[in-house]
Amino acid sequence: MIKRPLNYSKNEEKYSIMLKTVVEHLRDQGYDLKVNNGKKKLRPRMLKGFLPDVHALNGSDEIVVEISTDNSDIRKWRRFAYTDGIRFWIVAPYPIADSVKTCVETFSIPAEVYACNGTMELKRVL
Repeated sequence: MIKRPLNYSKNEEKYSIMLKTVVEHLRDQGYDLKVNNGKKKLRPRMLKGFLPDVHALNGSDEIVVEISTDNSDIRKWRRFAYTDGIRFWIVAPYPIADSVKTCVETFSIPAEVYACNGTMELKRVL
């Protein structure tokens, strides 16, 4: 069961659908997941001051996932993206996925951008 996340906002329904989609996608690929519910244990040591929405581990493969529903936090994205050996995913709804992609390209942030629709599917955009 997924508990109420820390950054629950006015876009609760959209956020929870996207979170559920990401969790199911990564679990299907065999990752062990820690989902952000406000606990400090989720934060990897190198990310002091920031909590990712999902932290996925599968052996030596590690992914930090940020779900962006309406606003972009470039500072947070840069911090997540420049951690050695950790892949960084930004998941956004289809209407803003292109703007997130443009932002990531403009600021040269090494991240994978995924678009998520309401039917529980992820599509890689960048």
